Amino acid sequence: MTTKKIVKNDLKKPFLLEEMNWKQIDDLPRDKTLFYIPISPLEEHGPHLPVGTDFLTSRDAAKEAINHLHKKRPELTGILFPVLPIGFTKMAACFPGTVSIHIKAIKTTISDILSSLAEYGFQYFVICSFHMDLGHLKGIHMAIKKTQRRYNIKVTEPLSAYFFNKTVEKKEPEVGFDTKKEVHAGFRETSLMKYQYPYLVDKNHKDLQNIHCNLYSPRTLGKTFKDLGINDGYVGSPARADSNYGRWYFQETVSAFATAGMDLVDGKPLPELPRETKLMMKSLFWR
Repeated sequence: MTTKKIVKNDLKKPFLLEEMNWKQIDDLPRDKTLFYIPISPLEEHGPHLPVGTDFLTSRDAAKEAINHLHKKRPELTGILFPVLPIGFTKMAACFPGTVSIHIKAIKTTISDILSSLAEYGFQYFVICSFHMDLGHLKGIHMAIKKTQRRYNIKVTEPLSAYFFNKTVEKKEPEVGFDTKKEVHAGFRETSLMKYQYPYLVDKNHKDLQNIHCNLYSPRTLGKTFKDLGINDGYVGSPARADSNYGRWYFQETVSAFATAGMDLVDGKPLPELPRETKLMMKSLFWR
């Protein structure tokens, strides 16, 4: 019995790891294969967006990033790992539908996945998370450091550096108002869902008032939305959402994932988190 080889150029979608058999996986060139691993929790996103907002965006952007990779660098092969519906999200844990996983569990899960694939000689990995909770990111980055100490692999989680370095604010099209306060289920994410999944956006978003709060202030650490008086679970201006902006934001996310993969293989410097963000991630609160 022979195993049919998968020919990348014949595919109309990225390679899905779960659809491949072990011989097809073993045929992959170790120095030209990248694994894209989407991870984001199920988490409330206000009364107007699905709990899978971050989950869906991580998965879809990772898929598109692999398509982009194949067009730009046909000699490389992107493999999409099944999306992981896990993450630390204590702030939203006071709302039904939110599933928060302990930081140590995130660290163990990511580390075990990377270690398993590294044992077979694979070298390049892009962690694709759209969830920017610092505790969640700490679990991912701890896993990366742990695994890289043991194996000769290269791993990146690019979107947090994009987010915390305010790259989105520097590059985004003019929208006529200050977007710095659009933190959770506000203008940006509602626009994203209106572009990706308009049928999942509740029409009531047009009637929601603007709510603002600095969720990355030290005084908010360890508190839930309801502790902070945010009783509907969103921070920002969802009524202003625009699907054209959502299209731009989605493509920016795709580009960040795709570029990170190519830079990883090429050995180029990867974007880093700001110093103050790293210090907050090291806070004793998360130990």
